[in-house]
Amino acid sequence: MKVFLNGTEMKFAEGGYKYVFMKPPKNVTEKTISKDNGDRMHIELYDNGVQIRTLITRQEVNTIINREVAIDTVSNKIYILEPDSQIKKNPDGSIEVAEGETN
Repeated sequence: MKVFLNGTEMKFAEGGYKYVFMKPPKNVTEKTISKDNGDRMHIELYDNGVQIRTLITRQEVNTIINREVAIDTVSNKIYILEPDSQIKKNPDGSIEVAEGETN
């Protein structure tokens, strides 16, 4: 199975990835639309302005997030960044967030 995030192919992670918001939401509205062929579209709308849309088919999982993201491949986290977010990508694939950035 292929996995894509914002158009870039990613490594498949057993158990998936966890979203880490730089501006944590208070509320989310979610909806899943299923088609007869088994494909599904999952939509998440957060009150902090983040929108996540995931298309799930037999061949791939394709997610679009309306923000810049940073992927921590060590701990399987996807950091959803804000315009002022400061991150550092480490050679081992981990991510460090500048102090005070995870409100």
